[in-house]
This record gives sequence, C-alpha cells and structure tokens, in this order.
Amino acid sequence: MFFRKAAINKLRQRTEWGMRDLPDTIRVPALESYRPHEVVIALEDSTLDDLAFAMIGIESQIAEMRRPLVGLRELYEQARKRGGVGSNTVSEVFLQNDSVEVIK
Repeated sequence: MFFRKAAINKLRQRTEWGMRDLPDTIRVPALESYRPHEVVIALEDSTLDDLAFAMIGIESQIAEMRRPLVGLRELYEQARKRGGVGSNTVSEVFLQNDSVEVIK
C-alpha cells in the first residue's frame, strides 16, 4: 500500500504531465446490473477501466451542469439580436418583440 501511494505522489510531481491535481480517490458510477451502486476507489488501487468509467461519470456531470449555461447564453444572444440592452428585463425584450423571429 505504501509503495502504491508513493507512486501516486511521484506522479503528482510530474508537472509537465499536469498531474498535480490528481484526486486521492475516484468515483466509479453504477453500471446497471454489473455494478448496481457507485464505488469509491483509492486512485492507486484503481484499474484503467475504473479510470475510464470515472471519467465518463465526470463528463456526464459536467454536461449536466453546462445545460443551464448553454440555455442562458442562447437567451442572452437572442435578446441582444432583438435589440435588448443591459438594463432591459428578459420579459421586456421578448414581450415587446413577440412577433420578431430571429434566425441564428
């Protein structure tokens, strides 16, 4: 165990690889009937498959968190295209120009 942990600490020192922020543990999401519950594994004990599944889980969380940002960005861009200025409310911009169709 000690040697595995030491190996991870050495990897963290490889700044050229960008590994300074490696986590101590990874979360492997549930995998339907194969693994019904999420599992937390020490990084040094994880397999390459565990890493891959953990990355997929993190990417899914990031995508979920980005959805509101994407929606807000689109709303902002459409409001500006409709002539909205910074002091207008969303309601003002879209109710005043209800008949205006903006094509992206």
